[in-house]
Amino acid sequence: MPPKKTKGGSNEEKAVLDYLVKVNRPYSANDISSQLHGLVSPAQAKKVLNDLADDEKIQRKANGKQQIFYALQTCIEVPSAEEAEEEEEKIKNLEQQLGQAKDQNKVLSGRLQGLNNALTDDQMRERIAALSAENEERLQQLRAGEVISPEEKTAIEADHVKMTKHWKTRKRMFKNIIDTISEGYPGKISDLFEELGIETDEDAGVDVSIIDNK
Repeated sequence: MPPKKTKGGSNEEKAVLDYLVKVNRPYSANDISSQLHGLVSPAQAKKVLNDLADDEKIQRKANGKQQIFYALQTCIEVPSAEEAEEEEEKIKNLEQQLGQAKDQNKVLSGRLQGLNNALTDDQMRERIAALSAENEERLQQLRAGEVISPEEKTAIEADHVKMTKHWKTRKRMFKNIIDTISEGYPGKISDLFEELGIETDEDAGVDVSIIDNK
């Protein structure tokens, strides 16, 4: 059964013509059938396209053994110089926003990688507890006059450097987070610390100069 005709052509013809004008790109019959998601079969698309070309509603051109079809360029609305400038300005603004978004994503990805590589709070507590126990045991040995070996001394110094590095990394991460919150927080950060029960190294009387020296 042939397609049902409407005033000015069939539904298929209108759909194909509207699509070609909208995208303003050359397509084959198979492409049109695919782009219209099965509204017309490849065979129907070929017939509709040829009918539109015969009626001089679209243009037809041979591309090897295949024919391609595209909208008449006289049907395409050409923007004015002012509209073109506005569009170019919009494109520049969007490109700038895209660049800023990429930069921000790079920063956030770096922070995320740092968080993933850092020890968790529980791991830090366990490590501190273990080191404290080891230090207490070694301190008792020293008080008893037992001298540690060079290997033990080297291992202790290496552990100290390692833990100081973790401390420095986590302190820097904490500072970055607080700096970000401070930009939009209406009150004093010290009040926020008090409300959340946050105790800084300085509040605990820790000698933070150790970090700067490592």
